Amino acid sequence: MKNFFLILVAVFLALLAAAIAPLFKTDPGIVQIRFWGWTIETSVLILIIAVLALWLLIWVIVRLWKAPAETARRMRERRSLAQLEKGLLALTDGDWRTAERLLEKSASMHGRTTARYLAAAEAADGQDAGDRAEWYLEQADTRNRKQKFLVDLTRARILTQNGNFAEAKSALEELHKRRRRHPQVLELLARCYRELGDWSALLRLLPAMQKARLIDEEKVVELRHAAAVGEIQTWKSKDDLEAGWIALPRVMQKAPEVIRAFSERAVQQGWPELTEDIIRSSLKYQWTPSLLVPYSEPGPDDASRRLRQCEKWLLVYPDDALLHLTLGRLCAREELWGKARHHMIRSLEIEPSSAGYDSLGQLLERKGELEIAMACFRNALRMSQGKEPQPLPGEHVQLEPPVTPDPV
Repeated sequence: MKNFFLILVAVFLALLAAAIAPLFKTDPGIVQIRFWGWTIETSVLILIIAVLALWLLIWVIVRLWKAPAETARRMRERRSLAQLEKGLLALTDGDWRTAERLLEKSASMHGRTTARYLAAAEAADGQDAGDRAEWYLEQADTRNRKQKFLVDLTRARILTQNGNFAEAKSALEELHKRRRRHPQVLELLARCYRELGDWSALLRLLPAMQKARLIDEEKVVELRHAAAVGEIQTWKSKDDLEAGWIALPRVMQKAPEVIRAFSERAVQQGWPELTEDIIRSSLKYQWTPSLLVPYSEPGPDDASRRLRQCEKWLLVYPDDALLHLTLGRLCAREELWGKARHHMIRSLEIEPSSAGYDSLGQLLERKGELEIAMACFRNALRMSQGKEPQPLPGEHVQLEPPVTPDPV
């Protein structure tokens, strides 16, 4: 078979040389080719042209032979790209089922690809199909470091979205070792630390987030305050509260949200006397009405001191609803029923609130005015549900305290 092919080549060269020889006016050098008893005489130029023509012929034959397969491959690529586009659009639209089906088909046509399988994993996760999402991640191409990083990042993101913060934290910490300033790794890791209450780790992460320009100085302060608040929630004893507060940086001790977190924690744990001096000093430095809420929870021996201090503040802030409510609660604690009623009603006149109606309801219940007390409790419930309060019955329709006649 091989000899036959060589003979055909020789015959072809000879015929080609004979056909084009008359075109040349000069007498080029003659080349003789001998093999298997055959001798072919031709010029060098004609030989070169014959070889090129033979190569062109073979190339055309090969291309024609491969044309059907090439056409089919291109058609598959076009279908795959069309399915990829439709799948990504469905993924953006939240149509997880359609997105997964199209992306899976697109990926299967291209073999082991990274981007298509990652998108399919996201679509499967949108349907709470964790097993399928993990299968897609395992099918993704991870032959180089970048592809493996993207697959691991997608896995960590899915874990975070599903609330598996402990597992996601371990994966993200490994990714953080490889890419110290990767924005998404830092953001996801910070979220895991916050959700898990790992405040010291969050504080260590802040410089890297600043260098990556993910947060500005204002956000850094906010996160540090959040870390301090989270740390306060772990304090359980009086010693923890006292030592923990002293250990906080001075700038934290002046932050209203940190002071309120500490005060609420102290009240919750049964040590409200720890809050009086801290809240009073803060309100003298910066008036923050929200701090009056824990201030209205006195300790065993400081209710009268708090009451006198609130009366001093009332001279400066006569129309502060929370201040009137705090005074009403403290007066009720001291059994000053008339003053308590007056301040609670005045608080509701300035700004109705769920807490205000609830406090007034408790006061009226203790005084035996059950019908109006129940109306107050209903209004407290309505306001907690975002609804408007209803008018109180009888003489309290205008929220005016009852007038006590002067003794004759």
